[in-house]
Amino acid sequence: MQKAPVKVLSRLESLGVLTSLSEAGLLSGAESAGLFSKLEAAGAFSAAEKLLPLADKLNVFSLVESLIMIDSSALLLGAVALLAGEVGLITVLPDDNTALVAVQAVTGVAAGAGALTLFAASALFGTLQAKN
Repeated sequence: MQKAPVKVLSRLESLGVLTSLSEAGLLSGAESAGLFSKLEAAGAFSAAEKLLPLADKLNVFSLVESLIMIDSSALLLGAVALLAGEVGLITVLPDDNTALVAVQAVTGVAAGAGALTLFAASALFGTLQAKN
């Protein structure tokens, strides 16, 4: 009999870990100690720390956990569909004016970046979802 999957992120969320980190002042402490100079100069850690309770309220861990459960093959198909759609768009749009060529370039870059992200997420999720 298989054990039920352990939902680590949901458990961390139910414990209010992000709020606890915020209340403990962990990031502000790191900032005060000078651990991350450029980010510190911008006050990034203090700002992030203030957002941690909001992340708890918005159930960010549960959202990430549910996203991880998306079948990696669906992401792979999405990437292929995105690239195929872009090839179709480039094929259909004429190259006779600068605006249309610009549209092809912009959508090509966006589709390429989106497909690359989906391919990477598919590989990552496939690894996370692999049954040992």
